[in-house]
Amino acid sequence: MSTHLVPEDVAGWRRDWEAMMRHYQPGRDALLTAGLDAVQALTGRPPQRVLDVGGGPGTTAEAVLARWPDAQVTVLDVDPVLLALADAALPGRVHTVSADLGSPGWTALAGGPFDLVLAIMTAHYLPERRLRDWYAEARTVLRPHGLLLLADPVADDQPAARPAEAPQQRRDSAGDPWTDWWRQLVGHPVLEPLLRRRAALLAGLTSAEFVAPVRWHRQAASRAGFGPAVTLRRDGGHALLALPASGDGR
Repeated sequence: MSTHLVPEDVAGWRRDWEAMMRHYQPGRDALLTAGLDAVQALTGRPPQRVLDVGGGPGTTAEAVLARWPDAQVTVLDVDPVLLALADAALPGRVHTVSADLGSPGWTALAGGPFDLVLAIMTAHYLPERRLRDWYAEARTVLRPHGLLLLADPVADDQPAARPAEAPQQRRDSAGDPWTDWWRQLVGHPVLEPLLRRRAALLAGLTSAEFVAPVRWHRQAASRAGFGPAVTLRRDGGHALLALPASGDGR
């Protein structure tokens, strides 16, 4: 029985992950491309240190490295299975961190300061009050004039709501992409212990599925020490926001 992850298997699972996430995030590839394209225009320099929060199996980190091969990238996630896939696929110089964004302790584990923080399909996991606090915490791990890129279900001047569809809402439904993706990992000799650890860990965690209007994000980020938010792209009910950190070290 193999005690290692086969690279071809890992590549297939990560490829399927991206296909599954495109189901939940329309225009996912274009959103990420637009975000990375905007970084140097908004900050005036390529990022040297990048943090991908909720980075999953490291597919976004891979895109960052393709754009900036010399960047130091950290992938932070609470899920041990996804972090194992990131560790198996990404270069050894990429740092992975196990941390829960629902607790303020994630900032100490993340390290920093960073030039760029990415939050792709992550913010809606947190309830409203926690997300307000999270913005302030994200500011503390950014350098002055650093940048936060947030891509998530975002309403446009509508009351805060729940998205029509998201992985956490449907993960127990037979035949949906989220469930189908996880099912293919069951029974794997390396991943099965991690799946059991994941189940125990996530038993006490729930996704808030909180979706706020752009105005809400702008106000919360401004109070946390960010400059004016820029909406870089919208695709259906999803948006990409660029949030520059103030230069006063707040």
